Amino acid sequence: MSNTKTISPYLFTILLLSIIGLVGFIPLENFLLSCSFSSFQAEYIHLLAKTSVLALLGYVLIKKWNLTVISGLSTKYAWKFSYLNLIPAYLMLLGIASVLSADFTNIELPNVILLLLSFLGVGFFEEFLFRGVLQSLFLKKYSSLKSGIFLGTFIPAFAFGLFHLVNISPDEPIVPVLIQVIFATLIGFFFGVLLLKTNKLMPLVITHALINFFFSLQFLPNFKSEVAEEPASITSIIICLPLFIIALFLLKKIDKTEVQEKLSQSF
Repeated sequence: MSNTKTISPYLFTILLLSIIGLVGFIPLENFLLSCSFSSFQAEYIHLLAKTSVLALLGYVLIKKWNLTVISGLSTKYAWKFSYLNLIPAYLMLLGIASVLSADFTNIELPNVILLLLSFLGVGFFEEFLFRGVLQSLFLKKYSSLKSGIFLGTFIPAFAFGLFHLVNISPDEPIVPVLIQVIFATLIGFFFGVLLLKTNKLMPLVITHALINFFFSLQFLPNFKSEVAEEPASITSIIICLPLFIIALFLLKKIDKTEVQEKLSQSF
């Protein structure tokens, strides 16, 4: 679409992060608390509401700017190398392992469903906007360069990492948040490369949602576990580092001509 040719991906990144921040500040949670929802329910209904709005924004931009092919939402290209989508499953298994010793007898099923739906919202929002829209814009900007595919996937992944700075709190140490920025960048880069390799965005949405879901089971009301909750540490980076290394390997195997062909059908 011609109206995307004048868009600076850097300015759009700043605008996008600002919009996400503004949506996050909408005081819906306090309203929900006043409606007799529990603090858990208020928090995750709020999360589901704002991520749904942002996911819709991402979908609208993908459609409006004709990015369905490069963003992996088109049926024109088959789902290739689908087995690669199983690689991040080890993160899900780690999340499950962290709660195996927990007592789930007092956990209410509606809260589990709410948690799952909330993180599905997160998966749609973050993948649609960061991989679907932002990565497409950066790939277009740098596609003619020798390192264009690396830049086009890494810069949006770094923006995705920086987005996690919203978790900074005056009452909490900053180091765990900075660690979140790093491991989110590593995961985001892997997802970006995987999108180009497999041609499909939806499997990434589901994978993203399930990873977050399994690692967040410990936040359920009445959750009892012998494993103490710990803030993000250097271990989190080590756990995610293999994804970054695998992504670098896969990047070398990506057909640049095919990426440029997708871009030509999108811009």
